[in-house]
Amino acid sequence: MKLYNLFTLTASLLSIVSASYYKASRMTYYGGPGDEDSVKDPFCQDYSSKVDKYLTGVDYYVAITAEILSKSNASSYCGKKIKISNAETGRSLTALVVDKCHSCGYGNIDLSVEAFRYLSRDHLSQGVLRQASWCIVDGPSKFACPSSSSSSTSSSSSSSSSTVSAGGIYIQLEKGTRHGDVSKRYDIKYYSGSGYIYIGSPYSKSGTRSSVAAKVDLRKSGKYNIIIKYNNSSSSSKENRIVVNDSNVYKVKFGKTGSEWKKLTIEGVRFKSGENIIQVRATDVFLNYIFIFIYEFPFKGKSLKVEINLKCIMKSPFYEMDFLIICELC
Repeated sequence: MKLYNLFTLTASLLSIVSASYYKASRMTYYGGPGDEDSVKDPFCQDYSSKVDKYLTGVDYYVAITAEILSKSNASSYCGKKIKISNAETGRSLTALVVDKCHSCGYGNIDLSVEAFRYLSRDHLSQGVLRQASWCIVDGPSKFACPSSSSSSTSSSSSSSSSTVSAGGIYIQLEKGTRHGDVSKRYDIKYYSGSGYIYIGSPYSKSGTRSSVAAKVDLRKSGKYNIIIKYNNSSSSSKENRIVVNDSNVYKVKFGKTGSEWKKLTIEGVRFKSGENIIQVRATDVFLNYIFIFIYEFPFKGKSLKVEINLKCIMKSPFYEMDFLIICELC
């Protein structure tokens, strides 16, 4: 099988998120309309030469919860770079620690308007990010970024087709290579991203099998888990195939979701070192997909091979790498 114009992700897989990025239960923003004064006189101006009274020339900055940042440890946080990754959109950035947030719970942070705008893909009205994680470059051991990634996260506001997210590789399927009756859409209720993949039928009128494919480079071979975010608005379950390297084929039933989006996990998927091709291949019709998230296997906690309960996700404030454990407890 020939595949053309595949986008490529070349990245080394990071360690499991619990060992590198801290999972915030919520990230909000401050300094918006009517709240402009809140950015003046930041706490860290007295503890770092990188932070001035008016945050001149700084677009991406944060206030860390006052339950963590205080006068006694200000030198460990103030003026340091903080890396933030939002699993919902696949976007990451590097910001500056400038202040402390008295209304934020432990481990939570307040973002600048521009940082929130970028991480949410211009959806300020969302108000809260619930699938975001962070670490401090050269910070205290509990919140320090892994040394291997201390200089790899960009503060650029440009979009990418796929990213290394905390703990794994995030693939935006709308930027993959499409074949057959597959299109990019935006119009499902409750969807606010940059586009999703719609599969209309198993084959196009010319007989081409409908699929979307991506090329992924991995540093080592072995078993990985993958999470797929999908929507099935029909009245019954639909079956499609997840195919790796045109040989490992996984038949997957996607339950009905109405207008909502759900996530499904496949465990122990085999990948080789170097270049891999992963596909969503159609056998049923009328299914939508947003992303595939690949992370290392095994995962600590009880195995979960069935559709993840959306209510469980909505009740749980943690990053999606913890869904396996969270849903075990719900």
